[in-house]
Formats: sequence, structure tokens, C-alpha cells
Amino acid sequence: MAVTKIWPVKGRLDAVIRYAGNEEKTRLPDLTGLSAGKDDLSDVLQYAANDAKTTRESQLFVSGINCVPEIARQQMELTKQQFGKTGGTVAFHAYQSFRPGEVTPEQCHSIGVELAKRVWGDRFQVLVATHLNTDCCHNHFVINSVSFVDGKRYNDCKKTYRALQDASDELCREQGLSVVDKKDAHRVPRNLYLAEKAGEPTRYSIF
Repeated sequence: MAVTKIWPVKGRLDAVIRYAGNEEKTRLPDLTGLSAGKDDLSDVLQYAANDAKTTRESQLFVSGINCVPEIARQQMELTKQQFGKTGGTVAFHAYQSFRPGEVTPEQCHSIGVELAKRVWGDRFQVLVATHLNTDCCHNHFVINSVSFVDGKRYNDCKKTYRALQDASDELCREQGLSVVDKKDAHRVPRNLYLAEKAGEPTRYSIF
């Protein structure tokens, strides 16, 4: 069973990228008060690709769809510049979280990459990172807010979210995994719930 969620990233793109790339951090930093700019994209990408969360021995569970992970920020920014859309929402950050023990890290990442291809691969640049730092393997997706095809912005609405969850459910069925109940589709993952309860900053409490 995989639960999905997506939200816009405004302001500094660097904040989430730096978090992902910091090997010592296990939770999101306080991003309040940061001004808008290209750094926000970098922060999102670093958060998603955090070595401490995405590595197991010598394996790195980070992939790029229509971009190269190592230079994803530059490529996403170039797309924005080409179409004159460098302001506003800089990216969208989504996740796909599985039940504890239901998938291996390799399977989780493979499903995440395929999900990104099916949902956004024909129009957007996406960084896919599988985090292994909790009891639930989960994928993070950083989606450029501007399409490299025609410069149109990603339309984050109920219809596109439904398409995301439906595609995730379809992939789970193909892999012989359980499918999320409709009532659980918008439920916050337990690890995030516990973090919020303990007063730690999370993606939900920050933005």
C-alpha cells in the first residue's frame, strides 16, 4: 500500500535541497522567513537526495527523469529561464510512502521511478529519491513547476492529485502489493504524525 501527497514549494529552492544533502540531518529545517529565489530549488533537491537517507552501503537511490541528478537544479532553473518563468512556485514536492516491510529499497525506488515517468515524465523534470531512514521506505519527488515542453506551469489540483494516487495504486497492483483505501488516501504518514506530536518541524508544519 502506498500513500501519496504533493505540495508546492515557494521561496527558496535551496532549503529543501540542502536538507536532503546534509548527512547529519534527519528532519526538515525551519524554512520560515526565507526569501524567494533560486536557492529554494536547491534546498528541495538536497532534501530529496540526502545521502544519509538514500544510501545503503554503496548504493545510491536517486534518479532523474528528464534531468541529471547531479545538475538537476541548474537544469530546472534553465527551463524556467528559457520560458521567462522564474518566479512564484519553484517546484512541487511529492512523496509516496509504503507500509513497513512491504517493499525493499530497490523495489521502492523502481516503483517511484516508474511512477514519475507515468505521471510527469512526458512534460516535467523530476528528481526521484528513495529515503531509507525510517521504518517505511518512501519516495520523494521534486517536480519542476515549469514544463520543459511548452513552459506551462504544473497544475496542482484535485484532478492531478487523483491521477497521482491512481497511478500509484496501479503500480502497486502490478507489483502484487496492497492498495490504499480511499479513506487513507490523504492520511499523514505515521512517522510525520509522531514528529509533529513531538514538536519537531515537518513538511506539514513548516509550509
